[in-house]
Amino acid sequence: MKNLEKIHAEISDFICTITIKNPPMNILTKEFRQEFVPYMEELKTSSDVRVIVLTGEGDRAFCAGADLNEEGELTPESVRHFLEEDCRIYDIVNEMPQPVIAAVNGYAFGGGFELALACDIRIISERAKLCAAGVKVGLVVGPTRLVRLLGEAYAKEVILTGRTITAEEAFQRGLASRVVSHDKLLAEAQEWAQLIASRAPIAVRHAKNTIQKTMDAEWQEAMKQELDAFIECQDTWDHKHAIESFFNKKPPVFKGI
Repeated sequence: MKNLEKIHAEISDFICTITIKNPPMNILTKEFRQEFVPYMEELKTSSDVRVIVLTGEGDRAFCAGADLNEEGELTPESVRHFLEEDCRIYDIVNEMPQPVIAAVNGYAFGGGFELALACDIRIISERAKLCAAGVKVGLVVGPTRLVRLLGEAYAKEVILTGRTITAEEAFQRGLASRVVSHDKLLAEAQEWAQLIASRAPIAVRHAKNTIQKTMDAEWQEAMKQELDAFIECQDTWDHKHAIESFFNKKPPVFKGI
């Protein structure tokens, strides 16, 4: 268990549940960045963590975005550095070898929307509301990730209007994998995490990596990466154990080796 000022993390059964602790709106402050990014770097090499669940503390917000007080202090000379630090939050979520599930418990606005988009799977509360709020405050937020997830047309609709997306719309559009009642959100996210954690961890990591690289690769290169991942996984103990278990009609128990 890790209990810092702005995050709480608990590891159990190969699942790390991380809670953003900055209520009531769980905004992304400098203090949060300084705790979250190094902790995620630690998790990258952890054999005890196969899946990460990310959520916000309290009932109001998953994450309501950046600290506007910090943004108000920016100058033309400092804004690029600030943005690079801010983007490191989203980038490290995206580049984690373990799948990251967002349990969106409330508002996910601005940078919070970007954080949810950076996760691999989104399970959201029926109370959740999402918004790429950039144009409402004279900024640009979320186009690159949203275009890659759901395409140009929907990204333009959402980002150019700055309108709020309901939980129902998020599910219908494929932005959320499941919508559940607020009191069942974490249990649902944990069920998804348990299912993924029960699979061969080396294969899961390779699968996530291959899927993400496919977005940027030409067809032949993408297929080469897929076959390379298959070849590496084929030589693992987990794969050989799964084949043996299949013929013995027993469920495999993977070790990540």
